[in-house]
Amino acid sequence: MDRIDWHLWRSLAAVCRCGSLSEAARELGSTQPTLSRQIAQLEAAVGHPLFSRSKSGLTPTDLARALAPVATMMTDQARTLESLARSDRMRMTTTLTVTASHITGAVVLPPILGTFMAAWPTVRVRLSLTDAVADVIGREADLAVRHVAPRQGDLWGRKVGTVRIRLFAHREYVRRHGAPRDLPDLAGHRIVAAADHIARIPELASLALRPDLECDDDLGLLAALRAGIGIGYCQEPIGRDDPQLVPVLPDYCPASLPLWVVTHADLRKAPAVRALLDHLAEGLARYCA
Repeated sequence: MDRIDWHLWRSLAAVCRCGSLSEAARELGSTQPTLSRQIAQLEAAVGHPLFSRSKSGLTPTDLARALAPVATMMTDQARTLESLARSDRMRMTTTLTVTASHITGAVVLPPILGTFMAAWPTVRVRLSLTDAVADVIGREADLAVRHVAPRQGDLWGRKVGTVRIRLFAHREYVRRHGAPRDLPDLAGHRIVAAADHIARIPELASLALRPDLECDDDLGLLAALRAGIGIGYCQEPIGRDDPQLVPVLPDYCPASLPLWVVTHADLRKAPAVRALLDHLAEGLARYCA
């Protein structure tokens, strides 16, 4: 058996303790779909079901009941470890600038940064949102979340995962207009997209699709999807966790984007930078999973 992410054990302990996915998600500051995926991942890793599912909810199996106390102990020990380390963190006061694209910075990073700032209360974070590549070498930012690998020798980066792009629509749009059966069917639907993005995807470009609502910012495109204007693309985890959005042509993936956390080589061993880099990498890896 491969090593299992301890966050999956934490999820098991919370679900067993709370008795439901929704209550456990509230306790952990997560979402019910995320917690459900984590339980499914843990079941796949151990090779046995941990809960029986019915209309009345989840019932832990005997295996889950045996594992839950140990998982709870792991969680308690992790909290104790954080408390022991916090005395050093309290003496470290600094401000770190993190740059990311509008969509990543506005939707993906805040929950990850929130848990970091709770653990490192004297580290202030400045979040700079731009779809341009910020100058980490010139120290415009201490850390950057990017979709491209660092190429300058003074930069250091860690690839944390790959995020898939999928097509989504508001469930009310699908109720009114139906869903396309294949790519050519998209021509009969309202499209929300950036024209230059469509032009870079051969199978979409060949359909001569013209956006009915065009926007050059992914955050604006997401808002248009949530308003029910038409069919468009967004990062799969964002669409998947939004209860009002439904996948369209779910087997089709127009693009996949690598996700990198980048810093200046001279900064990466600074305690606060290293701590935030590791925390971002861990949180973004879970986001991509």
